[in-house]
Amino acid sequence: MYDKTYVGNFHPDDAPAFESILQCTRCGFCLAVCPTYALTNRERSSPRGRVALARAVAEGKLDFTSAVRDEAFLCLDCKACLTACPSGVRVGTIMELCRSQAQVFHPPSLPAGMLRDFILKRMLPSPALMETSMIPVRLYQRLGLQWAVRNLGINRFLPGVLAKMEGILPTLAPPLRPELPEMIPARGKKRGRVGFFLGCAMNLVFAEVSQQTARILSQQGFDVVTPKEVKCCGAPHLAEGDRESARRLALTNVDLFLSLDVDHIVTDCAGCGCALKEYEEILENRASHDRLRLFRSKVRDISEFLVEAGIRADELRPLPMSVTYHEPCHLVHGQGLSKPPRQVIRSIPGVELREMKESDWCCGMAGSYALKEIETSRKILERKLSNVRDTDADVLVTANPGCHLQLAWGVRELGMKQPVWHVVELLGKSLPP
Repeated sequence: MYDKTYVGNFHPDDAPAFESILQCTRCGFCLAVCPTYALTNRERSSPRGRVALARAVAEGKLDFTSAVRDEAFLCLDCKACLTACPSGVRVGTIMELCRSQAQVFHPPSLPAGMLRDFILKRMLPSPALMETSMIPVRLYQRLGLQWAVRNLGINRFLPGVLAKMEGILPTLAPPLRPELPEMIPARGKKRGRVGFFLGCAMNLVFAEVSQQTARILSQQGFDVVTPKEVKCCGAPHLAEGDRESARRLALTNVDLFLSLDVDHIVTDCAGCGCALKEYEEILENRASHDRLRLFRSKVRDISEFLVEAGIRADELRPLPMSVTYHEPCHLVHGQGLSKPPRQVIRSIPGVELREMKESDWCCGMAGSYALKEIETSRKILERKLSNVRDTDADVLVTANPGCHLQLAWGVRELGMKQPVWHVVELLGKSLPP
């Protein structure tokens, strides 16, 4: 029997639990669903291969080398392997912990480390600072500079990461957080009171979508409470190996939302929802188990919540169109939610849902992954868009801001016809003003 504290060549702080590593039986069910393995055909770039590397480090057979670090960061953390695994091995969590280890054994250079710390520890925890940082971007768009860059071919001369950043940037509205009332009363017969978790990307990049979310919740009979003090969910920090910052943010959000006396905590960001539902795991022994369990029990994705509550369909207007649905990884694999978004789509009169092949295959965005592994990300996206094209649907629907950005960029790059909408955008178009 192995000691639970056994970490071998890992640093003891935030080391993967050895018993979680031993869960992997190397059965290979994960191979068929792993996007990086599909591209590379390398065993070490498969879920079981990455767990094998972690096991070798834990058993003291391998140092935490740069190769181990690189595989940890090459993982998309799409969690498809979790769905496929009969043993429930949480490879994504193991890799997140390996990324934390990378900060110990292979810290970034001083400039890169300073930039990383500024983003993770200063910008993301401060909604006001995040909002201020987007002013130059909106000015860039309103002065017509973005039009010039794209239409005069200037973007072809930008370095890869800048070209991708510019390419995925949609037209930005002002941030929603400062403008959204902290409490929007229910319309019609009141059915409850919900807290709205407004994610960073939704606030800054898809403000109009989250405005629709708040409107839909109100029209469905719920008081909507959106606290101004909400913090980043912590998902970017977990992805980058900064678990302590993620924990601080999680504790703040738990305390904030449990103080609101709401029936549920609703988010329209699949990535945020997945992170919120994992607070129990990352805050183990750092907060009351009862409080964490209560918080977890309240968290709902918007589609999950609407289906549970029952959509008031009497006001829905027909939308004569066909749509296909891309399943965000952190919704279908991270939260186990596949049916609810489809149920919301099918509830709208006139909408034809055309299922695409491999609807749950990753789009290749994975937060900052698409900016770091540009070619790998693009190849994964091309597989996805090939399946979208085969449906010949009028609209491509998804439920996560990262997926939304990646898919919309790919659609433009390949000259495809489909606009990309969030599920709530589709539903919102069916509701009266």
